[in-house]
Order: sequence, then structure tokens, then C-alpha cells
Amino acid sequence: MATFLSGGKPIQIDQHEPKSSGPHPAILLLHGSGGNIGFWADKMAPYVTGRNISLYAAHYFESTGTVRADYDTIIDGVHFPKWLATIADAIAWMRTQPNVDPNRIALIGISLGAFLALALATDPATNVRAIVEISGGLAEPYASRATAGFPPTLIFHGAADTYVTASDAYALIARLKELKVRHEAHIFPNQGHFFSMPTQVQILLTTAKFLSQHL
Repeated sequence: MATFLSGGKPIQIDQHEPKSSGPHPAILLLHGSGGNIGFWADKMAPYVTGRNISLYAAHYFESTGTVRADYDTIIDGVHFPKWLATIADAIAWMRTQPNVDPNRIALIGISLGAFLALALATDPATNVRAIVEISGGLAEPYASRATAGFPPTLIFHGAADTYVTASDAYALIARLKELKVRHEAHIFPNQGHFFSMPTQVQILLTTAKFLSQHL
């Protein structure tokens, strides 16, 4: 496990590298409000490293000493801008790594991480090639800042999600259509915020294919 600096603090970042020599395209995975980095990172790693894509997962909660974030405080809370800055620092650090192609970086966000990934991508300076968002959305004021240069986006959401409702996914789809941004959406019937194992496998396979196309 490596570390990078953000606001003068060392932040841990997990690394999953392909066996072949680089530089490779790379993904930064952003965990959800529960802070469980390994749940999706460990599942995702074999699917993407097998396609010669590096996977990194930043412990961005370390920048604020957070253990768990509640939904009501995710967007309006004081930590959201700090997390965005920490994620931007993680991307900048990744671009300095010898095994990473600095021009081919994507974001995968889960729940809170998806809100962060989508918000960060409204800043053109971030220069990410693609986004995969799982059970999240693009909240204001960030939705209004999105432009036609927004990266291609893959959307996954459970129609029965009661934590982050599917209305967030449909609002994102509408905004991307308005901007004529390339996107692909999968709204799963009878799935909530946490997906069944068969649906998880479908998400992993679809994500690996999408990122191979855009990286």
C-alpha cells in the first residue's frame, strides 16, 4: 500500500497492478459512505487488471478523520469539498506513477464515491476519460456545472433503492442527454442499494468492457 499527500496529510491508496509492464491506463475507485474499500476494489481488480488496467483505491476519508458518512450530510456537509480535493490529489499522484498512463485515467464511484466522482468530473481540469457510477448521482451545484465535455459515463442503479433513490439516476441520465454526453445506463428491477451476487457479476463484466472501450 502506498501513500500520497493531501493537505499535508498522508493518505493511503491501495494498488492492484497488471502483471504486464506499463504504463497502463488506470482507474481510481472511490468507496461509499460506509468506508468499505475492499468490497468493490477486491471484486473489481481481477476483471480490470486482466485487461491490463491498473486499479487504485484511495482512503479519502483519512483526510477528514471520517469513519462513516450519513446520506443527509453527504452533499451539504463540510467534508464534501475536502474529499473532492483529496481525490484530485490522488489523481495527480497517480499521474506521476511510472506504471500509469497519465492521459488514460477513469473513475469508479460507489454511492457517496459516485457523487464525488461525478462532481469532480464537472471540472474540466480533472481530465478523466470515463466514469462508472454505482448507486449515486450528480447533485447541485455540480449538475449545473457539467458541460458537453463531460466524460462518457456508465450508470448502475437499483430501481428499489431506498437509500439513494433511482430518481438520482434518472436525473443524471436526463442531464447527460441534455448535454449529448455518451452514456450507458442499467437500472435493475427489484434491486436495492446493495446488489445481489448475480447483479454484481453483471456490473463487473459490464464495467470491464466499458472501461476497455474508453481507456
